Amino acid sequence: MRRSKLNLETIYKITRAAIKEKPFITRGRPRTYSDILILTLLLYQTLKNLSYRETLEEAFNTFGKVPALSTYHYRVSKLPEKLLKTLLQELAKKLFNKQGNQALFLITDGTGFSYHDLYPLKLLRGLEVKNVKAHIRIVPIIAVTSSGRRIVTSAEAGGSYASEVKLFMGALKEIEPSLFKGIPLIADKCYDSIKVMKRLRELKIRPAIRVKETYRMGVKHYLRKRSKVLWDKWGENRYLIESLFGTIKSKIGSHFKVKQENIAQKMGLASFVLYNMFLLASLFYVLFFPVVFERFSQKLMFVRNFPVLVGIFRTASVGFLTRGFGNIKLFIGLVRP
Repeated sequence: MRRSKLNLETIYKITRAAIKEKPFITRGRPRTYSDILILTLLLYQTLKNLSYRETLEEAFNTFGKVPALSTYHYRVSKLPEKLLKTLLQELAKKLFNKQGNQALFLITDGTGFSYHDLYPLKLLRGLEVKNVKAHIRIVPIIAVTSSGRRIVTSAEAGGSYASEVKLFMGALKEIEPSLFKGIPLIADKCYDSIKVMKRLRELKIRPAIRVKETYRMGVKHYLRKRSKVLWDKWGENRYLIESLFGTIKSKIGSHFKVKQENIAQKMGLASFVLYNMFLLASLFYVLFFPVVFERFSQKLMFVRNFPVLVGIFRTASVGFLTRGFGNIKLFIGLVRP
């Protein structure tokens, strides 16, 4: 995951193409700045780990007209999380449609992000640390395709000590069951719940959850027995979601420079949205430019006689062409169904 592939203009184009904003019908004055613009600024702020003022300064160089500092903070605080979840799902659908691969299995787990001030954590010891609530929890569900690509299908955000099982049940409501019929879902002991397994069975997803058992207390329920068998077969792949968390936090960071919990939760969801955006941008580079190069080289046959030119067009010119042409019709083949 490279942050250089996602600039502010690219994020805005992908966001605008992926979701369609409903007209503002409520009472009061019409909005000067659309939710898509505010969402774009929030995604860019999360990507670069900027402050509100720094985000608006960089956005002014790109868009020219940006909201005031107080307006932007207010709009971010009122931005519905549903908008982020919808964007995450639409990007996942684009990735599945364009890639043409089916999901082999699903994985879920929880991770956390801190916000506000980190300095008190350096002074506290023992149980005092567990009383600190300056962190949020995210439970995503990722799909691993036959090509090994990991796609975030849905995610749910909660407070500092929110139940991962409840967050997972909320994330299950956002997935498209038709895409994942008959495939296993891998999870650790935290999700060993009959309620969770029954819900997965209703969605025709096979639970591969590690069950809790001891020497004196074995597994009795038939759903847990099936889950144990599937865990022994698929459980070794659970590390893929842990490595995904490490990739996102190494690039974006694990701390958000905000004070409100609800904004930190939106930034947590934005981190996984940005990961799907990066996959979409990478897919654009991989699919589009080799085709352009082949067509161009067929018309200009002399290019094939010079290996240096071949290397230039296949590597360095990819980034040069996209910047030189100003991302003409960016993702034109990806954003259309």
